[in-house]
Amino acid sequence: MNEQIFRAAPARAHGSPETPLRRPAQVALTYVALGAAWILYSDNLLLAMVPDASLLASIGLDKGLAYVLVTGLLLYGLLMRRDRHSLPPQHVDGGSGTNRRIGAPRHEDNRETSEAQVARWRQWAMAFEHIRDGVMITDAHCRIQTVNAAFSAITGYSADEAIGASARLLQSGRHAPEFYQQMWAALQTEGRWQGEIWNRRKNGEVFPEWLTLNVVRDGAGRVTHYVGVFTDVSRSKTVEAQLERLAHYDPLTELPNRVLVIDRLAQVLLRSERRNGTTAVLVIDLDGFKTVNDSLGHPAGDELLVCIAARLQSRLRTDDLLGRLGGDEFLVALEGCATPAEVAALARDLLDTVAAPVPLSCGQDAYVTASIGISLHPVYGSRSVVELLRDADAAMYRAKEQGRNCFCFYTSDMNAEAIAKLELEAALSRALARGELLLHYQPKVDARSGLVAGAEALLRWNRKGVGLVPPGQFIPVAEQSSLILAIGAWVIDEACRQLRAWMDAGQPLVRVAVNVAARQFAAGDLDQVVARALHRHRVDAQWLEIEITEGMLITEPQAAISMLKRIKALGVKLSLDDFGTGYSSLAYLQHFPLDALKIDQSFTRRIGQEPDGAALVDAVIALAHRLHLRVVAEGVETPQQRDYLRQHGCDEMQGYHFAHPAPADALQQRLAADACGHDPT
Repeated sequence: MNEQIFRAAPARAHGSPETPLRRPAQVALTYVALGAAWILYSDNLLLAMVPDASLLASIGLDKGLAYVLVTGLLLYGLLMRRDRHSLPPQHVDGGSGTNRRIGAPRHEDNRETSEAQVARWRQWAMAFEHIRDGVMITDAHCRIQTVNAAFSAITGYSADEAIGASARLLQSGRHAPEFYQQMWAALQTEGRWQGEIWNRRKNGEVFPEWLTLNVVRDGAGRVTHYVGVFTDVSRSKTVEAQLERLAHYDPLTELPNRVLVIDRLAQVLLRSERRNGTTAVLVIDLDGFKTVNDSLGHPAGDELLVCIAARLQSRLRTDDLLGRLGGDEFLVALEGCATPAEVAALARDLLDTVAAPVPLSCGQDAYVTASIGISLHPVYGSRSVVELLRDADAAMYRAKEQGRNCFCFYTSDMNAEAIAKLELEAALSRALARGELLLHYQPKVDARSGLVAGAEALLRWNRKGVGLVPPGQFIPVAEQSSLILAIGAWVIDEACRQLRAWMDAGQPLVRVAVNVAARQFAAGDLDQVVARALHRHRVDAQWLEIEITEGMLITEPQAAISMLKRIKALGVKLSLDDFGTGYSSLAYLQHFPLDALKIDQSFTRRIGQEPDGAALVDAVIALAHRLHLRVVAEGVETPQQRDYLRQHGCDEMQGYHFAHPAPADALQQRLAADACGHDPT
């Protein structure tokens, strides 16, 4: 709406506002003047025209009645015109364009409009035309009389196209008749209705809008108009739908995410229980996915996940549930499966599907396998979604332990093992604070002299109420959790503390070796942990040796070399444990700042038991000596093994043949025996 609406509105030159009619005094004076003129001139005129006195009296009466009638009609007309101009316009102007949208004063009305009223009209017109919401005003018969610019922008209909048409022009056909019946019932009883409604644009597009309808009534309570104000909420609906999808679907694979999978799985179980059927849940975890991510990059990993998801979907029925739990883990739910054999057949098929090479856009082929854990409802007593997922997870980890690229059904003993492992981890987390951890020491014997040349500190756990826990039970648990960082730091600190205690007591010292876990080495601060322990207990670095495994060095050789050099700079000895059992890289071996190689006990046991069983031992000894490294053989249990190693140049030996791991006092007793010249071997 703009200024052209008011071009016909007159303004007073002297700025004195007046009403559309004359002021009351002017009206009264006009009436008196007209009445006096009528009385004066009408009587003279009658005397001239009617000389008969009796007839003149009769005509005089008629004249009086005529005067009353004329003046009454005049007053009636004036009052009606005043009433009409005291109400705001309720019908559109006869012009075209913008002036047709809202009524405005006409120039031809010959009425003077006050400045205040003109200003109000301008304000209302501006608000009406420029409001962002669409506005439509209809008559009592739902014929459109007025629309604003937002109406045209939202619906696509111009004012010329809309005005005069029925409001049904916008109906989408998506609502049932009952919807409109309820709307009209609310308008009739409350005079107002508000809600979401679907309408149709001029181009045929159906869109949602938030509509508010109000009824306009006259003084007698009759409906004169309907006013509709609406907002296009299609964009909000789109955003809402996108947020809803993001909340329940994986954006990468477009599969249901964990939230939606759990919800749908609960529905599957309910249907299965009603039908007394069996439901199988398969948790699929990819083997080797991290290698693809690390070597080819995350975009390649994402592409691999999308391809695997599509492959899995292609092997399932339409009614089967497939979702992504997160990372490289997927879930399949089979409703109404017949037998475990049927589930096993599908699991084999899925394994073959995943194992097939995946060509990537980078030009490389990705190779991964899968480990699948299967739980059945209600075969193993799993009643809820949480229990099913827990059991399938346990079975999946068992499949990984069995070599990967295989599937495993859940059994009840897996749950018992999982609970025991959880309890063990909880107790182990409290072991440090309770002082339940301790170190035992196993001597390393010089192969030539038979004297103790060093010792290996081995972690033991004296669990309260249980006693010594076998290392094979709790050390893997610690290594798989973050507990190993705190425990590993404690082992280094305790070994240094023990060395200081021996020094303070004036007892003989030997070099003490400490094992380091992979997670502890990868943490990146091992050199700092060692330095703090040496400084805290005032121990010379020559008495401490750090044992690492080759698996720690192969993953990131350059980072490993950097760490080993920092530890070596402290003066600490470095030993490579279990050499030959992993994927040894001889090319890197000469770059590692090592002091010793340890022959794994699996090689030592072959001496004298298998033809050529000692060949690997000979090779390790020869290689180590060529690299100027000390050779330590572990797992020596027989005199035959001892003698062979001694004859072939092994430097140090360690094993049950010499001594079992024992507390620090037992090591000191052995050192005292050596000082007295006793040979326990």
